Amino acid sequence: MEPLQVIINYYSVNILFFYGHVSLMKFIFDRPFPKYFMGILIYVALLIVYLSAKYYTSISQIMKTDGSGVFDFKEFLSSALFRAGYFTLLATFYWAANHISHFRKQAANAERLKLIALKDKAELETRLAESKNAYLEQQINPHLLFNTLNFIYNSVYQQSREAAKCVVLLSDIMRFSLEETGEDGKVSLSSEIEQVQRLVQINQYRYDKPLALEVKLEGDSTNYRIIPLILFTLTENVFKHGQLLNPAFPAAIHVIMGKERRLNFYTINLIKSKNEPARRRSVGLDNVRIRLDYAYPGKYELLVSQTGDFYELTLNLQL
Repeated sequence: MEPLQVIINYYSVNILFFYGHVSLMKFIFDRPFPKYFMGILIYVALLIVYLSAKYYTSISQIMKTDGSGVFDFKEFLSSALFRAGYFTLLATFYWAANHISHFRKQAANAERLKLIALKDKAELETRLAESKNAYLEQQINPHLLFNTLNFIYNSVYQQSREAAKCVVLLSDIMRFSLEETGEDGKVSLSSEIEQVQRLVQINQYRYDKPLALEVKLEGDSTNYRIIPLILFTLTENVFKHGQLLNPAFPAAIHVIMGKERRLNFYTINLIKSKNEPARRRSVGLDNVRIRLDYAYPGKYELLVSQTGDFYELTLNLQL
């Protein structure tokens, strides 16, 4: 019977060779482009180290047992190579089994993430449907609305042409918000921009002096479509929360239709003073994000920042 130390030495060498080959298989194949040539060189080096360790262990054992130093190298080499081949195959099958298990786990994880994404999409669609239902439940009869606005227009026309003009602008905006969208759920971008201009005109009439506001429209918006009231809501926030009567710090609204169907909407305004009503959390802005997430997933960027007394908003949208 072999001494315990010899058994430990032999098994240690075999185990190290086994796991060394497993690590080598990972090095070769667990990457986008397998390194076959480098793997062969490393395997040869690993095999040489394995045979050397076996040789040293065998020689040491012979010297300890009889001191004769008689050693059959051919028999040793044949046996060592056989064992090296055996452990190489065993380690290869072990790596392959783990590799298959790893890919199965990845596939299962990918399927889980897909189900989560589908669940999130379903929840988003449900929220959008609930929002539409709530809107429809609260919707005023359009005929009643426009008849009332027409009555107000006729009543105030003789007293104030500006007030009458505001009624017309408001009527146009309301008509736009109640109009049916196309099958794609969108309206023409030029129509959306018209509502932004009407909103600016209404607010110009609200004040006794001109607003400190720069409006810039660039690019051809004729052939593009967008979900309705996105730009309108973001413009409304400027008038709701901005200080627009300081000529030294004018606000700005820029709508730029660029190349490759890229729309850039930018606003900047001086924040209302502390003596005025405090800025509340913008529900309108949250709704805009929800609608953009649904209609343009991964195709938009909405950035909001406050620097000192100024509030900036940038929407980059791929139409």
